[in-house]
Amino acid sequence: MMPHDDEPTTLVVVRTFDASAAELFEAWTESSLLTQWLAPGALRVTHASADARPGGEYRIVAVDPLGTEHVTTGEYLEVVPGSRLVQTWVYHGHPTIERYFTRLTVEFRETSADSTELTIRQELLLTPMDREGNRYGWRLCLDKLEGLLRR
Repeated sequence: MMPHDDEPTTLVVVRTFDASAAELFEAWTESSLLTQWLAPGALRVTHASADARPGGEYRIVAVDPLGTEHVTTGEYLEVVPGSRLVQTWVYHGHPTIERYFTRLTVEFRETSADSTELTIRQELLLTPMDREGNRYGWRLCLDKLEGLLRR
């Protein structure tokens, strides 16, 4: 059964990558790799730190072409290497609230030795419009991740 958006404020994105679950998991948890893909479109990551263990924290700073910083922070709630990440996802700088708190679950399911299905589930989004905006943003980030994994 294919995962789907359960409600207007939950987003589910599924994508298959030509990479092992271990490689994909590393791209989600290693600071040096996060800097190469975890910002949508023309944004670029200027700082990434990740302490991928339960209770560990992460911080991503991205800059858009106009020089505006976009900061995301959070805490890892669950870390199962090569299989699953659950973390808070807090965006600082939303137009209507200072700290936009959501919950992110990322699952890695190997479909063969060199292919992995990635499922992102982002919960607690404020509106259906936010859900669709995040869907677009994740697509752009995952395009960059795919490019990184091809190198």
